[in-house]
This record gives sequence, structure tokens and C-alpha cells, in this order.
Amino acid sequence: MKKIGLLSLLFACGVSFIACDDNKDEFLSDYNTILYFKESGEHPLTLYKTGEDMAYPVTVNKAGSDLANTTSVGINVLDDAALSTYNATYNTDYARLPENCYEIQENKLNFNADDLYKLVNVVFKTDLIYQLSSDKKYVLPIALSESKDSINQKKSYTLLIPTVLIPTVYFNQTGFVSNTFADGGAEQATFKLPIALPMKNKWTFDCKVGMDASLLDAYNKEQETDYALLPENAYTLSGNGVVPFTTEYSQKDLEIMVDRTKLVYGNYVLPLRLTDCTQQGFVIDPEKDACLYGISYVPDKSKLKSVALKADMLSSNAVEPSEGSLANLLDGNVETFFHSAWSVAVDGNHYLQVALPTESTALSFNYTTRSANGNAAPVEIIIEGSMDGVSFSKINTLDSGLPTEGKQSYVSQVMVGKPFKIVRFTVTKNKTGGKFFVWSEFGMKIF
Repeated sequence: MKKIGLLSLLFACGVSFIACDDNKDEFLSDYNTILYFKESGEHPLTLYKTGEDMAYPVTVNKAGSDLANTTSVGINVLDDAALSTYNATYNTDYARLPENCYEIQENKLNFNADDLYKLVNVVFKTDLIYQLSSDKKYVLPIALSESKDSINQKKSYTLLIPTVLIPTVYFNQTGFVSNTFADGGAEQATFKLPIALPMKNKWTFDCKVGMDASLLDAYNKEQETDYALLPENAYTLSGNGVVPFTTEYSQKDLEIMVDRTKLVYGNYVLPLRLTDCTQQGFVIDPEKDACLYGISYVPDKSKLKSVALKADMLSSNAVEPSEGSLANLLDGNVETFFHSAWSVAVDGNHYLQVALPTESTALSFNYTTRSANGNAAPVEIIIEGSMDGVSFSKINTLDSGLPTEGKQSYVSQVMVGKPFKIVRFTVTKNKTGGKFFVWSEFGMKIF
């Protein structure tokens, strides 16, 4: 590929290298035919080291008042002198990509009367680029030249900036993923966990997923939870954990079939790890290789019964002495409210605690925010259960979908936990970032 030194062309008019919009109406009244790169200026590319070359199509547009004109234009690589001038002008430090690292498959584009654009394929030798020194930032600066018609000088060149990465496979959902399985429907349910690639897939290969109980042990310890391992006889994995990929599919699902007849009500976790990929050169993303797939098996909401709450069943570590009693939560009037402490200091997060008349394993609750505004509405609530009021077990954490405006109501999903007679609702943060919270009404159902 011929290299050209377009110094006068590049800088005579103070041309900007910043990428421009694809404006095909530009200069229509001034030129019969004008040619330009659709994506001009600096253009970062993410490529993947797959053992194969990767082709990148660059678009050259034809515009002007005579779109039926036939024309041609040359495709050239800028020389080191032009790139040095660019670096000095724009305070960059680019190095030209070595010639053995790429191939431009056309050095001249011919436009027929009905051609409004042409593609030139730039083939990158990803294995060779990956081996280049990381101390330099390499670019491939290509330009349009040698046309009998006009070339838009603002869009006459593009700097392709390749970055070559090792291709990875990974779970699209990582960390703890919550799912609910109620007993009101079918006895079996299928849940899906996607596995993905970061680019278009051209290969046929398999990924392997396995159960890793140590993930759950670590999570329970870190989060102070006591979720149970999903029993082995209660689930099956599609393909016995093997997920086949075929060409054109950059994402495939691992299917998890759960049989609730093998479960009692409770919070279960299937801790999964992506363990293998058969495609040569691919690696498993170590940041996205694990998922704690949660299955909460709960009674249907129709089975829960309302609790006849009384004021003496409610308590809090943060009662505000100047306003808003606990009894206001039960008076049926949204204009009254319980306000946790704002005029006195309280150590730790504020909570509302309910002493239930009977032992339970499942609950739902509802509340209404303050009538005046939602400034003290909770945005995160931790729900815990206890038999003795001393040792508490986490049931759930709610941090999305909570109302944040005035006089808005919230009804939770059914939640399950170890047997409890006392339930604590701890607000860790309100809408404005403070510790206190305000509710005007409150209710519970239990099973």
C-alpha cells in the first residue's frame, strides 16, 4: 500500500480530526461530486485475538449535486511525517501500525452511477498486533486521494486505533440473582442464565457450567445470610451443564429446571461457576464467572392472613420524641405518621420491629409514605426474623421499586425465612440520604 505525505492537504486550512456527523447534504451546492469517509477522524476499534484475521469495513460516501456521476478515489496510508505533524498539532503520541499488521484490500474505489457509497475492507492481523509493545499507541492512518472529483478535506482521512483483547465468555448475570417460585402454579419451572461473548460469534464450541458450593459459603458469611443450598434432587441443568454455541449466536442460555415438590418453603441458592470453554484462544472472564442463582420457594399470596396489629406489638430503636407515634401507623389515616428520630441522635440504623402473635415462616408487608412528601421515604430496607429478639436471620433486602413520593403505597412480594415470631424492618437509607424514615400506614400478612 502506497504511503502519502499529505502535510499541506492536512493542515493548510486548519482541518479538524475530530469525527464528524455523516452529513450527506454538505457542499451540495458547491460541488457536482464530493467523496468522504463516513467515519472520519479518530476511530477506536476493539478487536479480538481469535487466531484469525479480523476485517473491518470502512465506508466512503459519494455526495454532491450529481449523484449519478461515475468517479473513483484512491485509498492510501499516511506516512510518518504526516503522523508526526498530527501528533505535534494535537498533542498525541501515536505510532503508525507496522505494515505486517494489516492489509487494505482495495487501493482504489470505483463508483458507478448508482453507487452512493463503497466499502473498503481493512484486515487486521490481530495476533501480530497483540504482540506489539504496550508502550506505544498504534494507529492506522488512511486517507482519500487521487480523484478527478472533489474530496471533502474535513473528512478525507480516518485514524483507526486498534486495541486487541483476548476473547472471553461470561455470565450475563453475576453475583446474587433473585428468583421466586410460588406454590400456586406448576410443580416445575424453568429459569434461564445467559452465557455471552463480547463479539459476533463465528465458531462452534461448548461452555461448561458446574455447581460450586464454596461460593454460597462465602456469600453467606459476607452478607450475614443463611441461604440453603438448592437440593441436588430438586433441579437439573440443561445439557448436564454443557451449553453449546453455534455460529451467529453470541449468547446462549443455561436452563435450570426446578421441581418444587422436592422443596419446603425457604430461600435456596444454586451457586454456579463457568468452568470451561472448548474454543481455542477463548478464556473465561474471571470477573463474571460466578452466579449465585437464588430460588425463593414461597407460599401463594392467597395463603397469607392479615395480622391484626396493635400499637403494643410495634417497637423501634429510634422513636422521635417530638412527633409521629408508632400508633399512627395503625389508625387508618394517611395524614398521620410515624417519624423515626430526627431531633435526637440514635446509634446505628433506624428500625421498626413487630412482635407477631404466632410463629411464621412467610410474610408480606405494606406501607404508605408520608402524605406531605417522600423526602424520608426508604430506598433500602433490610427485613430480618427472630424467635427471641436477640438472634436475627436475614430474610430479604429491598433496594429497588420502593416508592419515593408522598402518599404512595407499597406492597411487598411474599418472602420466606427461618421460623420467626419477631420481624425487624431496618431502613439503611432514605430518599435524601438520611437515616430517619417516615411511614403513614403499615400492615402485614403472614403464613
